[in-house]
Amino acid sequence: MYTSKRILLAVIAALFLHVAGAQNDDAVNTFTPYSLYGVGDLASPGFSFQRAMGGIGIGLRTNRAINYINPASLSVQDTLSFMFDFGGEMQNYYLSTTDHTTASNSFNMHHLSMSFPIWRKMVLAMSVMPYSNVGYRITEKETDPAVLNTTGGATYTNRGEGGLNQVMMSVGMSFRGLVSNPFLQRISIGGQAQYIFGSIDRYSNVTFATSANAGVTSGRFIRADDFAFGLGVQYEQPIGVYGLTIGATYQFQNNMSVEQTNFRHVQSSSSYSTLDTTFGTRLFVPSAFGVGVTLHRGAQWLVGIDYTFRNWTNATFDVPASRIFKARPEHIFRAGFERTPNRYDIRYFLKRWSYRAGLYYEQTYLQFDNNRITNYGATVGVGIPIGNRNNALNLSAEVGRRGTTDNGLVRELYWKLTVGVSLYDIWFMQPRFE
Repeated sequence: MYTSKRILLAVIAALFLHVAGAQNDDAVNTFTPYSLYGVGDLASPGFSFQRAMGGIGIGLRTNRAINYINPASLSVQDTLSFMFDFGGEMQNYYLSTTDHTTASNSFNMHHLSMSFPIWRKMVLAMSVMPYSNVGYRITEKETDPAVLNTTGGATYTNRGEGGLNQVMMSVGMSFRGLVSNPFLQRISIGGQAQYIFGSIDRYSNVTFATSANAGVTSGRFIRADDFAFGLGVQYEQPIGVYGLTIGATYQFQNNMSVEQTNFRHVQSSSSYSTLDTTFGTRLFVPSAFGVGVTLHRGAQWLVGIDYTFRNWTNATFDVPASRIFKARPEHIFRAGFERTPNRYDIRYFLKRWSYRAGLYYEQTYLQFDNNRITNYGATVGVGIPIGNRNNALNLSAEVGRRGTTDNGLVRELYWKLTVGVSLYDIWFMQPRFE
């Protein structure tokens, strides 16, 4: 048995290294014009377990899945257990303006995560997952008569791809069993360290109608390599047969240091001309503060809400000159619930399933010409037990809408599917017999 566990650990380590390396390759993991700015489109929080409940996690406390959203929640894990979670995500976008529509889809490995106790009620989790995604292609035709008379016509194309990924280490600790004060025993704390890495490539192309070879391409290659940090806390309060958990998280502001190479290429030329390479250029990600509350009755049901705030007001972005752009404070609301009829039912398998649903609403930081971009959607999902009651196949589906077609903007209708597998085992028990 212990030989097989050592083999599994070696396989997990190899998977971590493979995914970390693969995530660093340029790829179009999304397709949205709203990834044009800053570090791109920030990844939705949570694994499939949380995504099915609208993405809640700040006040969520469970020993059946890894919850990195609030590192304090890790401390609820059984002191003799080992947990492993991996999954993938499919994204489908339908983009429309007042004149055009387009569609795209992608499927990618989403995450690998494992957690295990390191001392009493202290648990360590290590994860690899996306941090942000960039993928867009925007084309416009020249309409100015003066330019048309000179060039015969021009086409402008903005394109971007890539994204940033993170290797995360989270630690959660409970004071239960360490102090005698009942109030302190209900408190858990946690911390996170993230190593963020990856690349973002952005291109701007102008093609003139006078010649098939006439045009100029310019842009920048961005290579990021930096650290970020966060904290979390949770408090548990029993209320009769119910349990109330209140949580809070804080993500420190990150002025991400990057290497940026600017270039220009004339299409009639055979090589690119590097204009300059700068080191220590900054990509701004503001601090984030979140609070969450979850109410549950044992393993039968739970309901929770989260709120997160980020202030992007001081951020600066390169935006098309045709738009009046302003970065605004970001407000995110999430709500979700889970119902498990009977986790221990031996006759009816469907009663052991966990049924989940949720909603979310985001007032994003993007504002164009006084049009504030919002994002909202609904989620559903199930947790299907595999073998023992803590192993599960988690499925979630999400449908949402972001943006508007007003004033020439883009409206996104999207749906996403995530699949995750949560594995649980007792690894740290000393055998009496070999």
